Amino acid sequence: MAIRTALATLLILGAAAVPARAGDVLTGWTRLGSVYQRTSLTDGNQTMCAALCDGQAQCRSWVWTPPGLEDVDGSCALLASTPAPRPAPQRVTGLASDIAAQIEAASERAPSAREIAALRATQPGPH
Repeated sequence: MAIRTALATLLILGAAAVPARAGDVLTGWTRLGSVYQRTSLTDGNQTMCAALCDGQAQCRSWVWTPPGLEDVDGSCALLASTPAPRPAPQRVTGLASDIAAQIEAASERAPSAREIAALRATQPGPH
């Protein structure tokens, strides 16, 4: 039971550090670094940016910058990694659909023997 309590505590602490679940689109957030492509999208939007990312095997996450914020047109940055999101007013970011699905699937599984051992090591007293 202590392992489940520790796991629940870790999940709660993790939820406080991450602004939303893996598959959610984060409004008011950005991701910095590993941009491999930046595309200007006249009359574009965050949905188009997410679709561009999902259409490329290299893309792991994306950032939509609306028109007028930095460029005349809106822009879509495609990233080759999944850096932690950072607050950025008016920007929108998300993960590639396959990455979000992998994270969601991993969160649904039971902890492995290695994870259980690591959790036990963090608990005070004999095991």
